[in-house]
Amino acid sequence: MHRPIPLECLFDWPVADILTALPSEDDPIWGVFNTRQAKFEVHNATRSIVFRWLEELMIAEPQPVARLTYPAPALSDAVNRAVDAIEGHYGGTAVRALLVELAPGQTIPTHRDHGLLLRDTHRCHLPILTHEGVRFPIDGIDHHLAAGTVYEVDNMRRHSVANPGPGRRVHLIVNVLPSGWTPPSKTDVAEGLEVV
Repeated sequence: MHRPIPLECLFDWPVADILTALPSEDDPIWGVFNTRQAKFEVHNATRSIVFRWLEELMIAEPQPVARLTYPAPALSDAVNRAVDAIEGHYGGTAVRALLVELAPGQTIPTHRDHGLLLRDTHRCHLPILTHEGVRFPIDGIDHHLAAGTVYEVDNMRRHSVANPGPGRRVHLIVNVLPSGWTPPSKTDVAEGLEVV
């Protein structure tokens, strides 16, 4: 969602319960749901564990948000408490919630997010595992997102991520649809709104 500032610190959230239940980097659960990586080449270097997923916002009928049940209950419970808090901050609906891992030595190239869902939702990051070397440039300005703090990112701006190591970077990423959201008109779509 386009914001007046590139990054806003929203509130602190304890991540110890997520860390305790977080699967190791060699756990195959990280490869179960790879829709994001398949759909967006820019995210090929990442792996995800998905808790809530809406493929896209539709112009016609609203679609249900899938709540995935493959993650272990302790991890799901811990993540969903954080998602509920982020959702409550906005009074909206979380339409995507996923843990995203970026291994040491990997990058996410500079890009802007696109599509109706990514344009019209609040894009929040809650760093779970990070270190001082991880950089998140937005519009060419480096940011370091601290673990245990929820941020809203203007994902319509050019952004990238670099993890030079030594450890992996894991963020909980949540997209919240504002309450009262209405689909764009067909005129908006005809005038260039990309609907993926």
